[in-house]
Amino acid sequence: MDSVHSVAEIFKHLDGDNIEAATMACLRVARASQDHLNAAFFLRELYPRKTEVERILYEDMRHLKEEALKFVLKHSLERWLEVHTMDYPLVHEEDEDNERTVLEVATGEIESQLRQWGAVIAELKPPAGLTAFDAAAFHDAANRERATIRLRLSALQTIKARLKIRCLNYAIQMERQLLSQDRNQALLWTVQNDVNNYFKEHSSDVFYKLQKASDLAGSDDEEDTALLLTEVRRALKAAADHFYPPRSELVICTDGKERMLADDRYLDRLHEYLAQHMGSSKAGALAKAELDLLAAFMRRLNSLASKGVHDAVTQAEARQGLVSLFLFLSTVTQTAPSNRND
Repeated sequence: MDSVHSVAEIFKHLDGDNIEAATMACLRVARASQDHLNAAFFLRELYPRKTEVERILYEDMRHLKEEALKFVLKHSLERWLEVHTMDYPLVHEEDEDNERTVLEVATGEIESQLRQWGAVIAELKPPAGLTAFDAAAFHDAANRERATIRLRLSALQTIKARLKIRCLNYAIQMERQLLSQDRNQALLWTVQNDVNNYFKEHSSDVFYKLQKASDLAGSDDEEDTALLLTEVRRALKAAADHFYPPRSELVICTDGKERMLADDRYLDRLHEYLAQHMGSSKAGALAKAELDLLAAFMRRLNSLASKGVHDAVTQAEARQGLVSLFLFLSTVTQTAPSNRND
């Protein structure tokens, strides 16, 4: 989905006073961006029944924990009530149930109800031939019914106005968010491009592993998510092999301790490379922090893989791992010598 186009559609429908279409456009944007809270709210506006909201959003929200799901349903209902609760009773003060202040109406019904109830008021005329007593009784009943209908018409107009404001504010919020994301995306693209260019010149092995991981990151398939996790680990190990190849003998590290920096100790080899070549510089401290984050990520992957629950890592987490990898490699390659450590 072209999110920018969809946000523009919200503004277009609001300008045309088409509140149902604007609400549907907001729902599309919310679901596409996995904004579950607003998606549930706009769904309630289209389908006020709770069961419909839960059924439609099931596929989108089934990965959420029970607490998160309850939060979405509870707070989306609160937002719906803010729109549909009036400051006055919705029936004539002499009628039963005169304390009801919430009008349950779907967005798609607002315009038709405004027309229908307006027509009802216009048709409330006494039939010909009534006696004076009957005419007075009809007039009294009609006035009470007109008063109730006008309260409902006023409530419908209020709900429509409130919902237009909600849609407008959501469109403005998403427009700003998309602009910010575009700027961040441009920055991440620059980082990724610089890293790819470095390894294209210095290590084809790392370059091709990064390319494969980037291709997998663009897929929504669950199997590709698992493969992405593996490629992130392989790319990081390949980078370690490039900067600090494995040693077959014990190595006295920068901190004075002896370690076996063998093939499988790629995280330790990267830490030693940073200590030797970047030391206590600001760039070195940043690279170490980024590597620690990656190391924690890799440990979690290894733990999940050993338990046979690889798919417990979400697509967003896998992509975040790839972003962290590129940020780490960007910091390292900016200060790396022109050829690898021998």
